[in-house]
Amino acid sequence: MLSTATQRFAGPDYAGHIGTMVDITQHRRDREQGLAAQKLESLGVLAGGVAHDFNNLLGSILANSELLLADLPADAPAREGIDRINAVAVRAAEIVRELMTFAGHENPIFEPVSISSLVREMLELLKVSISKLAVIRVDLADGLPAVMANASQIRQVVMNLITNASEALGKAHGVISVSSDMRRVLRDDADTGELAEGEYVRLRVSDTGCGMTKEIQDRIFDPFFSTKFSGRGLGLAAVQGIVRSHRGAIQLTSAPGEGTCFEVLLPCAPPNARPPDEARVPEPAPATASAATTVLVVEDEEVLRAAVCKMLRKKDFIVIEAADGNAALEALRGRAAEIGVILLDMTLPGISGKQLFEELRAIRPEARVILTTAYSKEMAANALGSLEAWGFIRKPYHISDLVAMLRSAGE
Repeated sequence: MLSTATQRFAGPDYAGHIGTMVDITQHRRDREQGLAAQKLESLGVLAGGVAHDFNNLLGSILANSELLLADLPADAPAREGIDRINAVAVRAAEIVRELMTFAGHENPIFEPVSISSLVREMLELLKVSISKLAVIRVDLADGLPAVMANASQIRQVVMNLITNASEALGKAHGVISVSSDMRRVLRDDADTGELAEGEYVRLRVSDTGCGMTKEIQDRIFDPFFSTKFSGRGLGLAAVQGIVRSHRGAIQLTSAPGEGTCFEVLLPCAPPNARPPDEARVPEPAPATASAATTVLVVEDEEVLRAAVCKMLRKKDFIVIEAADGNAALEALRGRAAEIGVILLDMTLPGISGKQLFEELRAIRPEARVILTTAYSKEMAANALGSLEAWGFIRKPYHISDLVAMLRSAGE
């Protein structure tokens, strides 16, 4: 940028200009990064604000789908579709937790994960969104070591890479290849950056689409950079951040007209680490409790409360419903001697969870209180301060898990 320019003369003759030039490249870069940081902060606030309400909706979906399953015979054709609804709701809840992590409300949990199994699961879910002109070639190795990872975050990586590969094909026929195998990284490997030497699980996602120029490749991982008109550019920036947080690396190979290949390397978990079961099979609860337990359900989300209470009554609980703090206090004052367990939503209109907990405890000290919220157990405990609840169940939850906890509390 030209700041000033002054003419100079040698006697009566023009000699030239003396000017001052200021390089504003770094200033502009800093300004762009500052704006990006403000956008990320705003997204964080938004993510934290919607998480609880969205998890209430997911909880309603889960509770109602489980209620339907309970009313259907074991061989009913509709069960398969309802099971899929359940599975999608659980995955959606994991995405919400990622939003909460992004907002700084909690830390991600790392556990042994089977990359091949996770990718197979995601391919099944993404079938409807992948281009119908794409041929999917899958070569996922079995028996690979687990990686220590946050499963929800790795699902986000897989979803972004496969979705981008599909979009790269556009309206043309093409091939998307997805594979996994092992790779040993050596200290002098030039293509692995600063990765520590050792064994890594490698995930490769490639396409035969339009490819990228060198200029696009240099910016593809920048926040808010996107080659799509309607995109927000967070996808691959988030992918890179997730991979790095797992002590891994992501590499890109592409050229215009020759397609693109993304390669993700994640360090193997210790040999004794084993992935959890791929399918969740809850322990069946006893058909009836030894004695009927009276439960006060304090929940402001009407659809969720109705489904949960209906299912609990099917399980032979005596259920009292309360839609807010005042209704909960009124119910407890009127039937204090009967109520043995209180299921308490920590986020209610008009009263804080801590204040309501204190008042409920003052009326019925013997009642066991189970807290429920979309936030983590640690956040719920911090909100209560020195107060201690009997139990905690996080939204959205499976009814079978809630039933087991309520029966244990009622013993």
